[in-house]
Amino acid sequence: MPGFAYAAVAVIGAVAALNLVLTLTLARRIREVRAGHAHDGESVPEVLPAPGLDVSGFAHAELRSGRRTVVLLTPTCPPCQSLLETLTADVERHRRDALVLMIGTPVETASMAARLTGFDTVTISEQLAEQEFRVTGFPAVLSVVDGVVVDSSHQLPVLA
Repeated sequence: MPGFAYAAVAVIGAVAALNLVLTLTLARRIREVRAGHAHDGESVPEVLPAPGLDVSGFAHAELRSGRRTVVLLTPTCPPCQSLLETLTADVERHRRDALVLMIGTPVETASMAARLTGFDTVTISEQLAEQEFRVTGFPAVLSVVDGVVVDSSHQLPVLA
């Protein structure tokens, strides 16, 4: 029986060591992601703007004063279609301060524009979205107060 006890202790020790290694690997990966570095050491690109970005000079809509929710959607991304469904499901609730920027050409965004009647909409290029709003991942939802981005997300804010 003592041989069996030694084997059990060895197996338990091996499992504990494996658990420790996996836990430390996971902790290191979480630190890398929070620090903004990919596994190979390169920087992870930001797809949303950081708070503090000044967008008051945007020529296609008035963003200099007041509060606006700027929603950037592309016609080809599935998460954008889900966000579009949410917007159009409760037009009265979302349209009062929303500005929807449709990314693409007017032809590409025509079906999206037809669903967004009642909203302030503008069709812009992806290059302009990146240049003016520092957005490279869609959908993007920016909370803008007096021309400055105060928050950014991939989801609509919860309205009271």
